[in-house]
Amino acid sequence: MTPVRLGALAMAAVALLASCAGPPEGPTAAQAGETLKAHITQLMGDAGLKQIEVTDPGGRDVPCAGGTKRTYGVSADVEGGDGTLLEMTGRLTGMLGYRVDMAAATASHRTVFKRDSSRTTVVLDLPAEHRLTVAGETDCVPAGDG
Repeated sequence: MTPVRLGALAMAAVALLASCAGPPEGPTAAQAGETLKAHITQLMGDAGLKQIEVTDPGGRDVPCAGGTKRTYGVSADVEGGDGTLLEMTGRLTGMLGYRVDMAAATASHRTVFKRDSSRTTVVLDLPAEHRLTVAGETDCVPAGDG
């Protein structure tokens, strides 16, 4: 076999193996849901917020396109407004490894953070002057992974 044909055969074998590979490795929906809950709980505790209320306890599979996802949400009273949001942004990006996926418009105070390795998204929103909501969800994970 010529080197050109051998190279073409090797490339075809690599392409075949890649097409047979399953979905990307990563946590299941249940595992990602636990990570999400832990991150939001840590975030709220570190920020020292008062009157924390769980608005979405999560812990259950939510059907999505071809799979399941998990959710979790809390709200809390805040005194620092923008300062608290900046502090929480620093904690999410610096300590917990999230990246800003969608930055807030000046008036909305809503920012979306993603962490691909844990398949999680966290949304910080301050729609009222002194009430912060933090909502999270996992990626839609194929039903076999959840």
